[in-house]
Amino acid sequence: MNTDHLLDRLAFQTQALQEGFDILSRVKSLSELAKHYCHILRGSLLTPNVNLFYRSAKDKEWQTLFLSFRENSELSMELPEEESFFVRYPETSDEKVIVILPLRNKARFGLMLGSKMDKSEYSDFDKISLQLFLQLLDSAYQTFQNRQREKDFVFTLNQKVLQLNSLIDTGIEISRLEQHSSLHHLALERVVALTNASRGMLRITKKSHLVEKILFPSDFQYRKLEKEGIHIGTSFRFLGSIYSFKLFNKESRKGYVAFDETDQLLLDAFSRQLNVALENNYLHQEALEKQRIDQDIEVAGTIQQKIIPEHLPDIAGYDISGINIPTKMVGGDYYDCIKLQDDRYALIIADVSGKGIAAALLVSSLHASLSAYLENNLPVTELASRLNKVIYDASTSDKYITFYIGILDPVSGEIESLNAGHNPIYMMDESGKIKELSNGGIPFGMMGLDFPYTSEKVIINPGESILLYTDGVTEAMDKDDNEYDDIRPLKKFYKKNSQLSSRDFISLLIADILDFTGD
Repeated sequence: MNTDHLLDRLAFQTQALQEGFDILSRVKSLSELAKHYCHILRGSLLTPNVNLFYRSAKDKEWQTLFLSFRENSELSMELPEEESFFVRYPETSDEKVIVILPLRNKARFGLMLGSKMDKSEYSDFDKISLQLFLQLLDSAYQTFQNRQREKDFVFTLNQKVLQLNSLIDTGIEISRLEQHSSLHHLALERVVALTNASRGMLRITKKSHLVEKILFPSDFQYRKLEKEGIHIGTSFRFLGSIYSFKLFNKESRKGYVAFDETDQLLLDAFSRQLNVALENNYLHQEALEKQRIDQDIEVAGTIQQKIIPEHLPDIAGYDISGINIPTKMVGGDYYDCIKLQDDRYALIIADVSGKGIAAALLVSSLHASLSAYLENNLPVTELASRLNKVIYDASTSDKYITFYIGILDPVSGEIESLNAGHNPIYMMDESGKIKELSNGGIPFGMMGLDFPYTSEKVIINPGESILLYTDGVTEAMDKDDNEYDDIRPLKKFYKKNSQLSSRDFISLLIADILDFTGD
């Protein structure tokens, strides 16, 4: 072969390689790649007989991509089991060239070439050209693989963006629902759609007992799907119940495939969204219920303030004043000064154990019963026995009322005093000596027996005073939980300020308590 002819052939082959790569780099499928490559190879090596096979892995069958001679289903069996690059030039068979071309992804091409058009043998130049065209096939295949990976990546990325947007939209939607049943169904439907699962299940259990089971899109044999193993799951706990999601059989263009890490992340993120939605819904309902309760308490407080007198009666020769400051909107403290039919006065103070609505209801019961019994002019001991029974029947075992009543005859200054488990009532004479009025009995409502109550009679003279109070004064605490009466004894304050008017005394006492308790 002369030099000019060799150069012409080299130029032709170079141009064929360049044009071939341009064509092969644009193919969209493996079969299209094989078809174009074989046409290029046939024209370049001047052989009409080209067969091309593909094997995706060592344990897979050969796939026929292109056949132009000896077309039969057993032809690929003649390809050798070679893992490395292999070229053979048989001299006797119909195949003149057999090639195994290994690829980077463990796949391989198998190539068979028959006789040339002019029946000549494959020359050294042909063999060199074949090496170049095999490199072209390798490069074109890698380009095709890269394009497929890029396409799959873009598809996956778009899908993830869509899933993320759907996750956000779903989170907003489920946050607006208030009915738990609707929330549960919507949550399952959306998480199935987000992960491309074919089916999903939500189980709600409490203390190992099934509360609810939801299947989507319809009833199916989930135990069978669990055994097949293509599923993911997650769970969370809310108000003592366990919410468990399980998704089955991820759908793809290739059929059912395994769920990936992103699917699990989506499922976990979605379950957290549902958990937050349930918590928000619960807190919203709790807030509404608290609002209703606060409104009821406000009404109860208004009613109770009508029970506590705005103004105490004017008693000739006496200076009398009182105040009630509940720690909540309603409380359990009560006082009054009631004029009786015989022109005597009932001085009353009481304290219900505990605070809130229950205490306020007992105060109302006490006030109503007390008013009725005082109209009947009962002796204070019998009045106390009857009130004890009323409060016992109206209250629970943890509720009782400490109570004090003093029946004052303003003319003689005599007070008949009865103390039913209340704080000692202080009475101070002109010399500053304090007497404690404690005779009486047990608090009302503590026992339902006919417990005997006793009373005592004292005389209050001009210049003397009597102090009625509840433990809201003596047990007021500072930041270190010290009680007011332990640090600043009430008796000491009483002696020091007994010459003040009743109104000024109360104002100063309240100021001293607030100074002690601070914030």
